[in-house]
Amino acid sequence: MRELFQRLGARIGEDVLRGAVLLLVSAACAFLLVDYTGVPSEELAVGDVAPRTVEAPLTFRYQDFAERDRRQVEARQMVPAVYVYRADLAAGIQQNISQAYAAGLEELTLVLEAGGLESPEELPELPERVVTRFREALGVHVPPEVVAPLARAGFAKEAETLSKQLFAAATRGPIIADMERLPPPQQPITIIEIHYAERVEQTVTDRDFIITPAMAREQLDLRLLSTSGAKAPWVDAAATVARASIRHDLDYDHLETQDRRERAAASVPMAPLVVKRGTTLFRQGDVLTELDLVRYRALQSSRSEHTVGYQAMAIALFLLMRLGTLYHFGSTYLAGFSTQVRDTGAAGLLLVFIAVLVKLTVGSSDMVADLVGAQAEAGSVWFVVPVAGAAMLVRLLIGVSWTLVFTVAAAVLCGLAMDFDALYVVFFLISAVAGAGAVEHTRERLAVLRAGLFAGVVNAATVLLIHFLQLFMSDGEVTSAIAMRPVWSMGFGFLGGIFSSFMVLALMPLFESIGFVTDYRLLELANLNHPLLRQLMLRAPGSYHHSVIVGSLAEAASEAIGANALQARVAAYFHDVGKSAKPRYFVENQRGGLNRHDRLNPYTSARAIVAHVIEGGRMAREHNLPKPIVDNVYMHHGTGLLQYFHAKAVDEAEGEEVAEAPFRYPGPTPDTREAGILMLADKIEAATRTIQTPTEENVRQMINLVINSVMADGQFEDCPLTFQELYTIADTFVQVLMGIYHQRIEYPQTAAASQATAEPATPRPGSVITLELPALTRRTENSDEPTEDEPADYEAVENLPQGE
Repeated sequence: MRELFQRLGARIGEDVLRGAVLLLVSAACAFLLVDYTGVPSEELAVGDVAPRTVEAPLTFRYQDFAERDRRQVEARQMVPAVYVYRADLAAGIQQNISQAYAAGLEELTLVLEAGGLESPEELPELPERVVTRFREALGVHVPPEVVAPLARAGFAKEAETLSKQLFAAATRGPIIADMERLPPPQQPITIIEIHYAERVEQTVTDRDFIITPAMAREQLDLRLLSTSGAKAPWVDAAATVARASIRHDLDYDHLETQDRRERAAASVPMAPLVVKRGTTLFRQGDVLTELDLVRYRALQSSRSEHTVGYQAMAIALFLLMRLGTLYHFGSTYLAGFSTQVRDTGAAGLLLVFIAVLVKLTVGSSDMVADLVGAQAEAGSVWFVVPVAGAAMLVRLLIGVSWTLVFTVAAAVLCGLAMDFDALYVVFFLISAVAGAGAVEHTRERLAVLRAGLFAGVVNAATVLLIHFLQLFMSDGEVTSAIAMRPVWSMGFGFLGGIFSSFMVLALMPLFESIGFVTDYRLLELANLNHPLLRQLMLRAPGSYHHSVIVGSLAEAASEAIGANALQARVAAYFHDVGKSAKPRYFVENQRGGLNRHDRLNPYTSARAIVAHVIEGGRMAREHNLPKPIVDNVYMHHGTGLLQYFHAKAVDEAEGEEVAEAPFRYPGPTPDTREAGILMLADKIEAATRTIQTPTEENVRQMINLVINSVMADGQFEDCPLTFQELYTIADTFVQVLMGIYHQRIEYPQTAAASQATAEPATPRPGSVITLELPALTRRTENSDEPTEDEPADYEAVENLPQGE
């Protein structure tokens, strides 16, 4: 229970540290991103002389009411005048003409019946009542002398038909009272045609079909002249009736026109205009205009009185929430995501470093753009920030999972500092992914330069696509200056990739000096000319050979399960360097001579064996080996039991209880996959050497026995290896060991030497080469005696260190 509470306390402590790191990183980045540029406070008015030059310290928006009023006027002018065309009016007039003839005939009949007359011609004069009845039905005033001919003709059907035909011929289109009521010819008009319940609307520019009443009467007269045959007396009267019935049916609808124009004006949005950072609002000595003051006051209102504090707090809270969310996502869902405080701190430090670079770049971009020329703008310089380099460092130092989280965080950080522009976020996402992907599986530092070159090319291509997008989505005219901007932006983007590679090469040794391990550092350690390995090779050749084979086993197994194969191989090379201090106490270095442990008691022998772990760790730290390698030196035996010496002690105790603690390694147990693989490879390489007949079945049986014993002893309680990975590791060990223990063809020249009882082989004719080099033999018949590099008093092992 005590151990459980200790682990829980350690876990809570680490969580608090990680939270503190995220909080500090958020606060540092926020104070770096805050704009400390002061806003002018002078009160100015239209017509004043500008006391100084004012440039926009940031990109801001403002509302130009004068511009909106101008656009509203344009919107009103774009709405055509509305006219209502009563197309059913002509049909109503036609009906009135028919009713007028019918009413006149009816009244004339009554008059004739009252006077006892048979024909209208018998009337001395036309009664007024007939004229009045005709006028009322027609709805138009006509003189009595026009009605009289019609009455004498008995309001003949022919006269009615002629009036209606002449009227229809003259009113085939819209008739307006006066052409002056139409707008100028170049302006379109909207005609709403109403025909009883139907309503049709159209906008026209050709208005030749619109006529006035006078023009309609002229068309009627022309139609009358074209009438063939002799004309009866009533013809002119019928034409006069039709002529008098003509009236306008197209009217200007003022209310509808005004309503439509006001709605168009109201639909004009108050579109905020953008002033980019670095834009000169006005220069010293300029006479201020209304527009100058609108932008000046908008700049003043864009910052509140406590803007710096509020802005820093807002950015810090946003960054903290974003970093916390990304960290939670990575630790929960991304395989291989490291939760170590050291790794979290390194990523946070790089994020703060990027914030510093962004601040410097954005602050100096105006000056750089001025130096380049009019074709460049401040935004083009921003592409030079080496975010790809930071992503490459995270990829090399911490891993792929952290790279994804860091890339998103860094890209959003850049977007906050660069006018909240999402296109910059997209650019730095692509740049970082390209750079991090280019350094994957690289084993030499020169590859970093190639990765930076690749990132620069990707940057340039991405910038070009961004400019194309901005160009095609803008409505402005493309000038030569605008056309040259992508060239400068692409150049700065390419430089950003190159700077990224140099940043990686400059910062990587600093991180390696504080314990981070890269593949490049591991490759340097994999060189067998390292002083520790040379010492092991000279003083303990058997252990050296064992370490090389263990390295092959560990590397192959790590590659099979996706672990760090290079780290496993290097750790295997150094795991037994402690044996070079007392090489003769290990069987692989005794070469058939005296076994030192025959003269020692089991406890002393156990301390001599265990001491190689402690001594190896000390030697590794003295030579500044990376922490993962030092950890593997201590963990490759875990807390395993020295079963041989423990059993020997039990035999010598004659029934008394023997504690296991003096016969166990100090540990700790493996807590990484690479450390677990190294432990298995170390034990299996040694165990399989005892197999008399190394067939595949015997080798597999021995491997399974070792793995089961390690699991039963609790050595893998903290190791993240899964059972599926253990099966894969076992199969890989079998393949590698069967390659080592392969059989070879026995040649006639070596047949005798391969048999212990055989006579020396007779050299074949022509064989004159011999290898008689007795001077190289260090041991004589008394080879059991200690050499100058070993103490003569074997009991001195009693003074070996027992742990750290």
